[in-house]
Formats: sequence, C-alpha cells, structure tokens
Amino acid sequence: MKKIAVIGGGITGLATAYYLRRYSRGTLDVTLIDSAPRFGGKITSSVEGGFVVEGGPDSFITKKAATLELCSSLGLDEQLLPSNSSGKTTYVWSRGDLRPMPEGMLLMAPTMVLPFLRSNLISWPGKLRMGMEMLIPPQSGETDESLAGFVRRRLGAEALEKIAGPLMAGIHAADPETLSLRSTFPMFLEMEKKYGGLLRGVMLQKRAQQRQPGMQGAKQKHSPMFMTLRGGLQQLVDGMLAELRPEALLLNRRVLGVGRDRGRFEISLEDGLRLAADEVVFATPAYATADLLQEIDPGLASRLRSIRYVSTATVSLGFRQGDLKRPLNGSGFVVPRSEKRQITACSWSSTKFNHRAPADRALIRVFVGGALAEDLAEMDDAALVDLARQELRATMGISAEPVLAKAYRWPKGNPQYEVGHQERVAEIDRMIASHEGLHLAGAAYHGAGVPDCVASGAAVAQSIATKHSINMDGYYDRSFSPTLCAK
Repeated sequence: MKKIAVIGGGITGLATAYYLRRYSRGTLDVTLIDSAPRFGGKITSSVEGGFVVEGGPDSFITKKAATLELCSSLGLDEQLLPSNSSGKTTYVWSRGDLRPMPEGMLLMAPTMVLPFLRSNLISWPGKLRMGMEMLIPPQSGETDESLAGFVRRRLGAEALEKIAGPLMAGIHAADPETLSLRSTFPMFLEMEKKYGGLLRGVMLQKRAQQRQPGMQGAKQKHSPMFMTLRGGLQQLVDGMLAELRPEALLLNRRVLGVGRDRGRFEISLEDGLRLAADEVVFATPAYATADLLQEIDPGLASRLRSIRYVSTATVSLGFRQGDLKRPLNGSGFVVPRSEKRQITACSWSSTKFNHRAPADRALIRVFVGGALAEDLAEMDDAALVDLARQELRATMGISAEPVLAKAYRWPKGNPQYEVGHQERVAEIDRMIASHEGLHLAGAAYHGAGVPDCVASGAAVAQSIATKHSINMDGYYDRSFSPTLCAK
C-alpha cells in the first residue's frame, strides 16, 4: 500500500487527507501531521454562553464551489447559514464618524449613480475624479500592477484612501502599494481590458443582465455571497476529522526534516520518530515548507521564502444590547490608514449572521495588525482586548464592560500576494514538478480564502489518486465535483 504523508493540519491539509481518503477508499495509507495541539489551523470556533466566536475566518464566499461541496459531502447542508440582508451595508470610519459606503458599490466601482452622488463619504472633487475614470484609456501590456497603482490611476487618490485601500487590501491584511491586483482582484483588470474602464464595464454588464430573458419587470434573485455554519466553521474541521482514521492523525509532532532514501521520502519528527512515505504533501506556510525542503532543493526553498507573511489578530467582544450606543445596522466598518486608528476593521458578527449571540446580546469582532501594523498583532491577549475596547469607545461610543472577550493571534499567518506573485508561483510550480512525489498546497499560492484552500487540497488529492491509477468512475455523487473544486 502506498504511503502518503500530509504535513500541515490546517484546512488545506485536512481537505487533502479527507479527499485522499474518499478517493482511495482505503487503498492509500494517509498520515496527517501537525505541530500544533489541534487540527484546523486558523479555523477555530468557540461556543460560550450562546455566543459563537470565530478566531479566524467566519464565513466563505459562495461563488467558489469548493466549500459548499465539502459541506454537502460531510452532510452539513442543513447547518449552512446565509449572510443576512440587514448586514449588507458597510461603513467607513472617516472624519470622526461612521459613514456608509454608497449603495451599489462593486468593491470599489459604483454601480448606482444617485446613491454615489448623495454619499458624504467621498468629497465632490473626489467624486468628480472618480467620474473622470470613463475618460482614462486602458493601460496596455501585461505588466502586473499594485492595487494602489491601479486605483490611483483609474479612480484617484481619494477612492484609494477611503474605499479600495481599507476594503480590498484589508481582505488580505496587505499594503495596497505592494498588493498584486492580478493575483487578488483580476476581474478589474479584465474589465479594463474588455470594456476600456471600470465604470463603463459596470454599466454595460448591468445593461446586459437586464436584457436577459425573463429579467425585464422581474427582480433578479441572488444567492447569498457569503455563508457560514450554524455552529461555526469548526464544524468543517470536525466533520473531516471524523472521516479520518484516528491512528493516522499525529498532533504535537513537529517535522524536523524531509529527505530521500532509496526512492522514498524519510520524514524526521522532533520526538525521534521517522516515517517513510511515497508521496509528501506540504500544506504548511511557504516559509515552513522552505525550511523542510532546504536539503532537497535550496533554490526552491529560496523561492518559497520570497513569499512574505504578516501577523494579524482578532478580538471578539460580546455586549448587552442595551450597552450599544448605535444600531448594528450593517456588516461593520473599515478604517483607512489615514485615520491613524489602531484597528483595521470591525465586524458586527451578530448582524451578519444569525445564531451568533443570544437575543439580548451583540457580538462584535475587531481586526488588528496586518502589513501596516504588525507590531499591534503581537501584543498579549489582555493588551489586545484593552486596545479593542478603546477603539470601540472612540468609534462606536461603547464604554460598557463586555460580557465576553476573546483574542486570537495569528503570527505570520497571512501570505502576501505582492506584485509579481503569479510569476513567483509559476516558477515554484515548475521547480516542484521536477521532484517526483512532492506536492505543495495551501494559501500561499493560488488563493488564500477558505474555498481556495479546500480546492487546493482537493486538487492535490485528485492528482495523487489519478497517479496511482485509482478508478474514480462512478464514485462521485452530486455532493462532490472535482472539476468545480479545482476552480
């Protein structure tokens, strides 16, 4: 029986091991190894006093099918929760107040004229500059460009400062001046190339949708953009672990090195154990993978280390509804760097999703750190909670003692897709392909969201199963589509 070792027990490694188990139906011996005391990585949920607190991701995007299909395969369909319509509005902390994003914003491009013109978020000179976007010719060539460079070129500095920077760069905990637009939001580059600009593209796409049969005079139905699980995303972790053999799950086992021995791989663990494997999947951060591959391929290790990581932290605070000074009528707010606050964003968790807090309570989550303020994410839990409370007092007027407070720190937990990322990853892919039996998966390469990580693990698992001539015909049911999972 072929032995497969998966190093790294976050969502990617778990998905790899889970799908290998499903594909092979016991014909592959799969071992999952992690140095942490628990599996799941940044996905961790805590249920306390009626609050459902997420330490890392709190939801996943539905446009990418991988996580929905994983939920279906685990029998979690009835646990799925869509985001609430009451949480659609996003605010921006600007000039001492929370100001709503104009209705109809497509991340950074307005799709509705009147709400945009009425908004007090952007100044009139800023609105005029954004409107001039239709007169700016598209940039020729295929050179990668930063988010900041693209937005400044097409929409102006104010749109970058108040909308695109805090919103889009905040998703990746990144510096907009170095974040690769091609690797993170390629749809805007495609829109510029196809339509000549963002505003023109938005209008033409909207017009085309209205012309679709059955759309005139009817309200278009949209599936929710985000979904979560009733008991937290931890249910994904628990569901996959339940399908794996307990004896194949190695926790608190740090891998010291990976070498070759007579055509196989030898994995050395800190406790002195040595494992032999025919295939090794690295689902660890790129810098950790680099250390383990240093002996096998120093050049590959060097390229992996070129992917930078930054530290972040989250602080969740529960309050009595009566202690709130304003209604939580939205998803939360983002904070531009120019405002010089110590948080990057705030999520109103109990408004975004049902079943996050008791009826007379509210759950708020604060985000700290990232590329522009890593040092703040490195404080201890008590200091993080104090910081979060100070910021909520200043921005939302909440001075009451929270009924719940939990902090989570993620040191060097967020890969940075900096300008040139696609070229770096393409070179890494070419280099790893020269090593038979070695595989890379995870957030560092082709997408950092939960669906991207699940799809990455599923794709590696399928590749290994196919390589070992495992017949998958007739095995899949409608709960899982390997083709969709790879998208």
